[in-house]
Amino acid sequence: MPRHRISARVQGPAARLAWFLVYLGVLLVPLLLTWTVVGSPGTAPGEAIALSAGLVSFSALVVAVALPARLPRLIATFGIETVLAIHRLIAIVAVALVLLHAAAVLVVDPRGFSILDLRLTTWAARAAITSTAALLLVVLLAIRRPRRLPRYEGWRLLHNGLVAIVVVTAWLHVWWLGHLVSHPLLAAWFVGSGLLLAALAARRWILLPIRARKYAYVVETVRPVPGDGVTLTILADGHAGLPFDAGQFAWLKIGSTPFVFEEHPFSIASTAEHPERIEFTIKALGDFTELLGALRPGRRVFLDGPYGGFTIEGYDDVPGFVLIAAGVGITPLLSMLRTLADRGDRRRHRLIVAARTEDQLMLRPEIGQLRTRLNLKVVEVLSRPAADWTGETGRIDGRLLGRYLPRRPHRLHYFICGPPSMVGAVSTELAELGVPLRKIHTERFGAV
Repeated sequence: MPRHRISARVQGPAARLAWFLVYLGVLLVPLLLTWTVVGSPGTAPGEAIALSAGLVSFSALVVAVALPARLPRLIATFGIETVLAIHRLIAIVAVALVLLHAAAVLVVDPRGFSILDLRLTTWAARAAITSTAALLLVVLLAIRRPRRLPRYEGWRLLHNGLVAIVVVTAWLHVWWLGHLVSHPLLAAWFVGSGLLLAALAARRWILLPIRARKYAYVVETVRPVPGDGVTLTILADGHAGLPFDAGQFAWLKIGSTPFVFEEHPFSIASTAEHPERIEFTIKALGDFTELLGALRPGRRVFLDGPYGGFTIEGYDDVPGFVLIAAGVGITPLLSMLRTLADRGDRRRHRLIVAARTEDQLMLRPEIGQLRTRLNLKVVEVLSRPAADWTGETGRIDGRLLGRYLPRRPHRLHYFICGPPSMVGAVSTELAELGVPLRKIHTERFGAV
C-alpha cells in the first residue's frame, strides 16, 4: 500500500493566527448572520436549532474541503500533518451538526418522517437526503478503511466522489429551500462559499495539472538502492526546472497527461541548487512504488509541487543542523545535505541514521560522498546489528543524543524524519535535553 509522508513545521505565530482567523470566520460568520433570521418574531426554538445547525454544518463542510486543497502557504505554515488532523476534526464536527440539523427538522416539520419519502417530498429535501446519505457513507468507509486496507487509488477516487456529492447536494438543498437565500447577507455568504469551493476545485483539478504540464520531466534513470528501494532521476523537459526548497516534496504522476488521477507524494532527495535534475529515492511499499522500477528512460512524468515547510531555508544564522532519520526518512535530509554541500556550507552538522539491520541503511554511498564535502558527523544506529557491527546499537534515545550533541544543544536546529513513533520519541528526548520546540522540525511517514 502506498505510503504518505506528512510534515509539520510552524512558520511563526502571525501566520498561524491569520489562517486560524480565516477559517474561524468561515465557520462562525454564517452563525452570526443567522441571528437576523432566528431573531425574527415567531421563530420557534426547534426551528432556530435546525437553522443554526444546518448553516454551521455547511460552513464546516466548506472548511473541511478547503483544508486539503493543496494551498502551499497553508501547508508551509502548519505542515500537512496538522492540516489533515484539523480536516478530520472539522469533518467530525460537520457530521455531528448535520445529524443535529436532521433531527431538529424531523421534530419541527409538520410532515414528520414523511419528508423522507423521495417520491412525495420536495427537491430541497431530496438534496438533503442525498447529501446526508453520502456523508454517512464517507464516514463508514473511513472507519472501515484501516481494517479492510483497500487499494489507495480506488479508495481515494470513491472518497473524493462522495465528498463532491455531499457538498453539491448540500448547496442545492439550501438554494432550493429558498428561505435563507432570501436574506441578502446570507445569500451573499452562501453564494460566496459556493464560488470559493468551485474556485478551489478548478485550481486543484485544472490549473495545477496545467502547471504540471508546463514543468514536465522525463525519466533519466531508475536504479535499485540498498534497503529495498529505487532512485528515480528525472530531467526537466524543455524548461529550467521546478524551483523547490531542500526538504520539500511533490506529488508524482506517471502518464501521457498530467490530468491522470493516480499520483503519490514523495520527498525530493536531490539538491535544490539544480532543480533541472530531480531525484526521488522511494522504498517499495505498494503497487505504485513497485511500478516505478519498471519505468524506462525517456518516459514523461509530471510533478505537482513543491509543498511543505520541512526545510532548512531561513536558518543561515544558526551554528549547524542535527538531522535525524529512520529508514526512507533519510530522503529529505539527503536533499538538505546535498544543497548545503553545493552552497559550500562550512558549519558543523550532525546526521544520525537508524535502521533495523545494516543492509537497511539507505543511501550510505551518497552520504559517504557528502562527508568529503561537508563538516559532517555521521552516526549509524542499528536495532538488530550483526555480530561484527562496530557502530551504535539500540535506538535513538536521550543517552545516545547526549553523547553526540554539543554541550549547548538549544543553539542548533533539529530535523527529524521517520515513522511516527520514532519521530515522537526523539522529539520528546530533545525537549527533555532543553531544546526549544520551535527548533524541532518533524516529518512523519505513515499510511494516507
